[in-house]
Amino acid sequence: MNADPPSSTTHRAVPDDVRGVWRRTLLQTGTDADEAPQEDDSSWVRWMQTSLWHADLRVPQSALEGREALPLNQLSPVQLAALAAQQGFAGVTQLDNLPEGQICNWLRRTDYQPPALQPDAGWLIFDRPDRLIEIGVHDSYNEIWERLPDSVGRFLTLAELAQDGRDTGARILVAGDYMMAVRPRAARWPRGMNPGYTLTDVLLHSPDQALDWLACEVSFGRLGQGQWAIERSTLPEREGQILGWGVQRVDEHHAQVQQGPARTAWQILEWSCDTDQLGA
Repeated sequence: MNADPPSSTTHRAVPDDVRGVWRRTLLQTGTDADEAPQEDDSSWVRWMQTSLWHADLRVPQSALEGREALPLNQLSPVQLAALAAQQGFAGVTQLDNLPEGQICNWLRRTDYQPPALQPDAGWLIFDRPDRLIEIGVHDSYNEIWERLPDSVGRFLTLAELAQDGRDTGARILVAGDYMMAVRPRAARWPRGMNPGYTLTDVLLHSPDQALDWLACEVSFGRLGQGQWAIERSTLPEREGQILGWGVQRVDEHHAQVQQGPARTAWQILEWSCDTDQLGA
């Protein structure tokens, strides 16, 4: 059975100058005149943008202190609590050109954190071809982003298919020499939970389900010579892993991904690449 494409044809591809992997160098919050400004230049943040899809991973310094590359069930309560400060999400990107400027909306399909009160939207201003400033629409913040130079030239987005052809929600994004993998948690948020709660709030409310709430993967790493070297992940045990990885295009809509000895079926959401095979 072939699944329907898990993307909307109503969304337009983003311009070439937005695609790639962007590293955040500075976050300024409280930019309104009546707020005390704060700055963050220590968090590890990467945003990968293909033609339509995005994946984003943000690990603050507090989540890196005392971090160990262990499975969630082997981490201490303090280590688990630190992971709740991480952010990671993936979905479709919508970019609109308005008379006032260019506004970007990140429409999240998978989110490490619970649903937010406000949509994720920002004005994009390029001050150099590979540097942009994002100004919050619904929140008071500025972010400065710089594009990694080896993150262009090829773009892939894949959606994992279950044996019955259903979309599992897992995604693979490739931009240049980098890859991100996203796998949503199996557990649903508690019934009746209002938007605006943080993952820390959820862990405090239901500490016995901490492993369920934290079991959401957003991983980032570099591709090369048939291997994926994972640099950073919401799951600490993935960090530092070097995995054999490759993808073979089967037809216009389908691909086979090989990770180690395992082969799995994926649907092609984008294949902007001059070859039908990457990696192994």
